[in-house]
Amino acid sequence: MAGRHRYEALDALRGVCALCVCLFHFRATGPLALLPFVRGSWLFVDFFFVLSGFVIAASSRERLVAGGYLRPFILLRLGRVYPLHVVVLAAFVVMELVGLALASKGLMLREPFVGPRSVPSIFSNLLLLQAVGLHPMLTWNEPGWSIAAEFWTYLLFALAAQRAGQRLEIWLVAAIIVSIAVLLLATSNGINVSHSWSLFRCIYGFAVGALAWRWWSDRGLGPQRGGIGATALELTAVALVVAFVSQISNNPVNLLAPLVFVAALLVFARQGGAVSRLLLRPPLQMLGLWSYSIYMVHVFVQSRMDDGLRLLGRATGLSFLSHDRLSNGTPFDRVGANAAQGVVLTFAMLAFVIAAAALTWQFIERPGQRWARRQVDALPSGRGVGRKHA
Repeated sequence: MAGRHRYEALDALRGVCALCVCLFHFRATGPLALLPFVRGSWLFVDFFFVLSGFVIAASSRERLVAGGYLRPFILLRLGRVYPLHVVVLAAFVVMELVGLALASKGLMLREPFVGPRSVPSIFSNLLLLQAVGLHPMLTWNEPGWSIAAEFWTYLLFALAAQRAGQRLEIWLVAAIIVSIAVLLLATSNGINVSHSWSLFRCIYGFAVGALAWRWWSDRGLGPQRGGIGATALELTAVALVVAFVSQISNNPVNLLAPLVFVAALLVFARQGGAVSRLLLRPPLQMLGLWSYSIYMVHVFVQSRMDDGLRLLGRATGLSFLSHDRLSNGTPFDRVGANAAQGVVLTFAMLAFVIAAAALTWQFIERPGQRWARRQVDALPSGRGVGRKHA
């Protein structure tokens, strides 16, 4: 089996993809928000699933198969995803309370604690159950559905590894087949599911990534500097992903997304071409470091921008929003009274999100991970994994 490697190019790609999802969720006026690539960038959630399967199999497969690692594994996964999830959920709840206070003073921006931000859905979010069909829509922090699906996928992977042992990959193939069958039978949207059936979407992508790691490690592969051929292969992978996301996102053929993403992942895991060298530069490495925070805080930042622009408009008499309708006729506001304003505010939003993510990484993510490592190190002898392995 290959030794464990740090895949810095894949880390940076995670950050780039998080920003793409951020752009998808930001409804702005102007050409940038309407680009087919941006409108299809919700698909990059499946890249996250595939990448998680790859890196978690790399770091944990052998220890899970050997047995005795289940509790440390779950503690470390909880420490990785749960603290920020809870803090952002709490921030949304606080803002609804602020909305109630403003409403009492005649400054209501929208009705609080209704629809996707109902009181009952707070508890399903706390229990990571918001993605199993309990609600007819995404609730609270919309990206949180994928964190819920991913956590339960982590647990299922760990249990399967301990039960199946070295036959784990057979179980992973079966999981892929079952997940695709469920998605085909349960929905006409292909892989485009979120508040229901999304556990199967996550299992599918995660299992593809974990299988890719086994194939990769059996061949003793790792990062390796290449030449013009490696650069051409990376550019081809980028072109394939851009074309797929731009053209296939709203077609049931989007079920192929994990396969497209795993092909690109294996290309960039080699880190051999000029695109990888760009991804290894410090700014993009920092994006990768902050990627989970970017993903988790961006909807909150965007919501606060919406509220702030409404208040600013009332105070100044100027317009910072434009009215539009969804394809089903539902009205909504776009950020920016015109195209130029929309583009400027889009870049402002990205700056706010990155700044907020840097802070939440420093003060929430890192302390949460350190807490989890301390809990693992405190387990009875032989049950922990040591700080250097966490």
